[in-house]
Amino acid sequence: MVAPEGDRVGAKEAREDCCSYENAHPRIVSNDRGDATIDSRGIVWSMESALRLLIMVALAGSAILAQSSERRPPGFEDRLRSISWLYVPPVDGERCVQFSSYDRRSDAGPDNAGAWYANDDRGNYLRVEERDGVREHVLVDVAGPGSLVRLWSANPTGKLFFDLDGERVWTVSFAQLCQGATPAAPHPLAGMCSRGGNVYLPIAFQERLIISSDQADLYYLADVALLPAGSAAPPFVVAPELGEAMASALRDGRHAATANESSRPPDVRCTAGEDRRAKLAVGTVLESFFVEVDRDGADANSLGEVLRNVILRVSCGPESTVEVPLCDFFAGGTGWVPWSSYLMGIEPGGRAYCHWPMPMPDGGEVWLEVVGPLRGLAVSLTGYVRPLAPAIQNPLLFRANYHQVKQVPTRPYSDHLVLDAAGRGRFVGCSLLVRNPSRIWWGEGDEKFYVDGEPFPSWFGTGTEDYFGYAWCDPTPFSAPFHAQVQCDGPMNYGFTQLHRAHLFDNVPFQRSFRYDLERWHWVPNLKMDYATVAYWYGAKGASGGLPELPAAGERRPEPVPPIRQFVAEGALEGEALEVLACTGGTHEVQNLAIFERVFSKDAHRWWRDGEVADELVLAVPVAHAGRYRVTLAMVRADDFAQVQVSLAGTKLGEPFDGYAPQVSSSGPFVAGEVQLEAAVHELRFRIVGKNAKAKGRMMVGLDYLVLEKL
Repeated sequence: MVAPEGDRVGAKEAREDCCSYENAHPRIVSNDRGDATIDSRGIVWSMESALRLLIMVALAGSAILAQSSERRPPGFEDRLRSISWLYVPPVDGERCVQFSSYDRRSDAGPDNAGAWYANDDRGNYLRVEERDGVREHVLVDVAGPGSLVRLWSANPTGKLFFDLDGERVWTVSFAQLCQGATPAAPHPLAGMCSRGGNVYLPIAFQERLIISSDQADLYYLADVALLPAGSAAPPFVVAPELGEAMASALRDGRHAATANESSRPPDVRCTAGEDRRAKLAVGTVLESFFVEVDRDGADANSLGEVLRNVILRVSCGPESTVEVPLCDFFAGGTGWVPWSSYLMGIEPGGRAYCHWPMPMPDGGEVWLEVVGPLRGLAVSLTGYVRPLAPAIQNPLLFRANYHQVKQVPTRPYSDHLVLDAAGRGRFVGCSLLVRNPSRIWWGEGDEKFYVDGEPFPSWFGTGTEDYFGYAWCDPTPFSAPFHAQVQCDGPMNYGFTQLHRAHLFDNVPFQRSFRYDLERWHWVPNLKMDYATVAYWYGAKGASGGLPELPAAGERRPEPVPPIRQFVAEGALEGEALEVLACTGGTHEVQNLAIFERVFSKDAHRWWRDGEVADELVLAVPVAHAGRYRVTLAMVRADDFAQVQVSLAGTKLGEPFDGYAPQVSSSGPFVAGEVQLEAAVHELRFRIVGKNAKAKGRMMVGLDYLVLEKL
């Protein structure tokens, strides 16, 4: 995602309130008993009926169900509390696809690198239509049956129109919807997270879904779960009671499906370093587990490093299904940072929880393997087990795969492989830890999902932070039910950033294969970065993740980030620091140019924009001692910058300066001329005289700095 036009060379520093999410861990009674499912009104449904419903509804979006039905099947809130449907194998025709505002130049494909990594991801739609005199920009147009399961935008404005099965059923303010300010989608079902708007309200349709907007320049993502042809999707109802029921389920949180800690002892225990494995019986499900980290006596500064010496291992029958460093599995950043979501998190006291259910049809084991010094740390695991419902045949196995790469250059652009799964399954989430040696934004890269060998990705995103639910490279940490920015060291985006995203109702089913490429797209060209990801997914027996083996313990250690370096021109008068005496047209401001690291002195310039020919900007230049001076200037160039005549104390400094360049860049220091000056404050005058034939319509001027050298 690129910065808005008014801030195209640097993210704004404004900060907004971010999401927060509390996990209450209540007791929840499982509906998956193998014989019956009970809905929220107490109606009993046979397991056969429940499984049919899983295939028709829950697997592909768990759409909102009409309250008017006398025998209403379990709703979305029930599917949140009992998520055993996740490990039911996907049926043929079950899909989850994405619509987005990605740069359409990328349609040229990966053979054209310039187009493949194109970054103009704003205001791109399927088409534009006119309805009742209003131009409507179509975001989504898809044949059913299915359900919208997620919406995101960086600039939710105007109105959204929802047409279901040929009828306009809802018109809503996009901003209010994303803020959780509509009764149909209250917080935390919807909400703004570090300037990104997220909506998880399922909207079901039978034949066709069209979503359009009266705004022409939106950033947007829309995830749509599709059912097999011929399935019956329940009708969508804009009902506040349904929205509140779903939001309430999210606020309540999810704990072990059969009991909480106070009701009975855990079924499995193991402690790091004791070489003891917790056995899981045939036909069971590891419903939830918790990891306790006793930090007494441990060095807090090395906590993340030490916890990467502990490997979480899970086996299902003969297969190894989880082999991930403990800190990375729980998205703990560099130091076991507290955060919370609906399915995973780390509590402030240091206890981590995982609620992804892990079926064990052939039995299994879970253990904590120590591969390096613990340095006084004590780590233990406890978990809860319940019987696996016999009606679920050939359940998918929970899997997690780790992939780390270090010192990857930012040019040429490239992709980080998150998962390359073979077999049948569902992709359900991702965690990402990035080491960025710059303050400048590293995450313009789009996510690309390839399902079952498709030649072009059915998911093509608009930026890494967009995928993780925030926007505008905002470094503010947040936690929400299905996504989080756990850590961002700062200032700006310098240092380590830890992110997490869970796909629950927007899980991505696949029959044969699934590949997830995440673009590495940094604004600074001459850097090297580190990436570490964990992919969470369910796969059939024998499925594989297609990633390299786990690196050695020493290689997994996060390397220190070098100190921030800033370019400061010696002896300079900074353009942004000079007093403005006059501006006859347009506007002026100080613009942060830190995005172009070590290019512009003190990362800023005096930016004059939208002037006209003959307009002038006058700055005050103090001179302490009379004499003759050599004047050196450093100016900013871009594709919409003007030609200006510069003068100091009434003396022209050479020929007009041409500010045009194809990209934002520095002119570098150049000698503009010599001038005799008295000890006084003198006028430095910029007069617009025209523009280069190649320049765009707007006329702008940027002064980085001025140096006066007395001769």
